Amino acid sequence: MRVARAGRYSYSRFLPLLSLASLLVGCTDSGPAATAPRIGAEEATLSLDRSDSRTRYVSPSGTDVGSCTQSSPCRTINYAVAQANAGDAISVARGVYYESVKVTKRLALVGHDATIDAAGQLSPPNAVVISGEGSAGTQLAGFTIRNAGLEGVFVDKTSRITIERNVVVNNDAFGPGDPLCINQPDDCGEAVHLQSVTNSVVRDNLVQNNVGGILLTDEDGPTFGNLIVGNRVLDNTKDCGITLASHHFNPAQAAPPGVAGIYRNLVLHNVSNGNGAAGIGVFAGPPGAAAWENTVADNVARNNGEGGVMIHSHTPHQYVDKNVIINNEIAENGPDADNPFADKPTGISVFSAVVPIPHTVIAANRISDEYYGIVTTNAVKVSGLKSNKFKRVVVPISQH
Repeated sequence: MRVARAGRYSYSRFLPLLSLASLLVGCTDSGPAATAPRIGAEEATLSLDRSDSRTRYVSPSGTDVGSCTQSSPCRTINYAVAQANAGDAISVARGVYYESVKVTKRLALVGHDATIDAAGQLSPPNAVVISGEGSAGTQLAGFTIRNAGLEGVFVDKTSRITIERNVVVNNDAFGPGDPLCINQPDDCGEAVHLQSVTNSVVRDNLVQNNVGGILLTDEDGPTFGNLIVGNRVLDNTKDCGITLASHHFNPAQAAPPGVAGIYRNLVLHNVSNGNGAAGIGVFAGPPGAAAWENTVADNVARNNGEGGVMIHSHTPHQYVDKNVIINNEIAENGPDADNPFADKPTGISVFSAVVPIPHTVIAANRISDEYYGIVTTNAVKVSGLKSNKFKRVVVPISQH
């Protein structure tokens, strides 16, 4: 059953919120500098140039011959993709399609009660893969996506992608212990994974009953300027709901902008409940990782296995700074397993094991039914603490 909210989001409606966050963070701290990403309303409501395009049609009753016309549709999505030119739309009729769809050109894939079932697919073990510079501007909308061994939707080394109004369920079946995940970074798989992706939108999806939910990483380059908005991320019981994780490795220094890093992404108006680890996490993994100036705002995080919202830095030569947690509703979550001072149910946890986190904004959140409301460890400056509201919280604010 589709329960994601309908509707579109304009970036302009968030400008007052982000202006407040910018004032709280300030602009005098040292650290990586980069040009602000352009996420305008035109990119949050992507549309393809249709002047030289056509629509290809796919139906369970079709045949994989010809050019996939409305009167003579194709049988498989991959065949239609192969016939399509950049800028074409692919209209997929109601039915179940047992395949792994691979997209390397700019297309609009639109499902009409259509299901992509990747059970048994190994090459690749995903339901949908959108990859490479040629795929920039692709849209994926209106599908149920299920039973992939790894990610249901894997987006790699591209930009201006829109993933919206999909139901992504029962994916990442292999799990992190599978041989295909050996020698891979943490967070192998998940349901929707953006890896080295910029200026893209993940909007109004239902992501449920996967190993983990929505994942952003930077193995092949930076991941910045993305908008994760209006999603319902529920009951992904072995990992986090929404994860922004820098996996870049450099034993000498943190990743500068343009090389790698997770930065200037917006996580807004999502519901992330009942997941196995954090509801929403911003993490730096190995030496060289960088996660900065990400905004987590107006979300709901309830009943997750670890903290509602967590920010972590773990090793030397990392850069984690200027992240913003503002105006979220957080309740009934678990402890932060990595933070020794957040060993009981915790709403928000900011933790660094080695490199102090220079500045974080935690403001106007509503936190209830936790032992700890907010725990900060090795965080030098935290702005906005007095503006948070607590209800049925034993220790509202704990700083170490």
